[in-house]
Amino acid sequence: MKKATALFMAMALMVASLTGCGKSSEPTGNKDVATATKAPEAGSETNEVDNSGKTIYVIVKVLGNQYWSVLQAGAEQAGKDLGCNVVVVGTALESDIEGQLTLLQNAVSAQADGIVIAPLDSVSLDAPITEAYNSGIPVVLVDTVISSDNYSAAFLTNNVEAGKAAAEALIAQMRKAGVSETEEAQVAVQVGASGSQTINDRVKGFNEFWSANAPASWSVLNDDIKVNEGDISKAVGFCQDFITTYPKLKAVFGPNNGSTVGFVTGITEAKRTDISMVGFDFSAEIETMIRSGEYNTVSVVQRQYFMGYDGVKAALDLSNGKAVEEKKVDTGVIIVDKDNVDSEAVLSVINP
Repeated sequence: MKKATALFMAMALMVASLTGCGKSSEPTGNKDVATATKAPEAGSETNEVDNSGKTIYVIVKVLGNQYWSVLQAGAEQAGKDLGCNVVVVGTALESDIEGQLTLLQNAVSAQADGIVIAPLDSVSLDAPITEAYNSGIPVVLVDTVISSDNYSAAFLTNNVEAGKAAAEALIAQMRKAGVSETEEAQVAVQVGASGSQTINDRVKGFNEFWSANAPASWSVLNDDIKVNEGDISKAVGFCQDFITTYPKLKAVFGPNNGSTVGFVTGITEAKRTDISMVGFDFSAEIETMIRSGEYNTVSVVQRQYFMGYDGVKAALDLSNGKAVEEKKVDTGVIIVDKDNVDSEAVLSVINP
């Protein structure tokens, strides 16, 4: 089965999207693009260096996933603006660490000019990413870091702070819903993967803020965190399990896109308008829930488009002998609710 998976991933690499492109002028600095509220305009730059022979491999976690599709779009736009070839590949499940390892090895074997990767597991992928980095290929991390500093640059959310922002938003939503500060209220959590440093940091930040600011009678079910491995059907099932098992359930927290979609689907199917929710990212499911106005729901939305764009730009710059301004750049988040979903600031992020 493992050989079959590796073969499938190798074939996926061959048919992955190959984007070649135009030219660009003096490139915008990494930090400026990452923190911008407006997406770079196609063809807005003119590149004095001929990058047509350069190929940057972008390895996302799950190919075709809505979150990763936005990051892919940013990466491909960078290829068009900067005049390089961009190859985007990914696995089918967040649990397929072996598959992502195969994709990484294939990129190294293809002598990529740069590799942009979102590690599925911060520990398991550390050694192979270190090996690629030590081979002289620029390696840029997006969304998730590894357990060492053996990479060229990273563009990602400050996930501990994002987790704190999520907890603050959920406390506000519960109070808005009329949950008494003296009544017992439980908060359920499910995650996409237990080995993702990104998710672990968000849960850590969430719990830190919760412990310091939530009423003592409101508790997070940290002893029963479910791991759905990026499988939406599992995520929906876990939501249903939480609703059945915990009669005092008043809120849920989804620290990644798949978990968020699972909670949204489970809550709406059960018509539990009394359950407040904070999720991550901006899937069609949570957008519908937010816009309905029937649920106390907010989402912590990342700037993954800029992660993809800046990731490719940094890898290309490094391959041309340039240095990055900062090794690790926080691309920031924005809290989206029914009151600001159509604001210019939000639309520039969710629809760059």
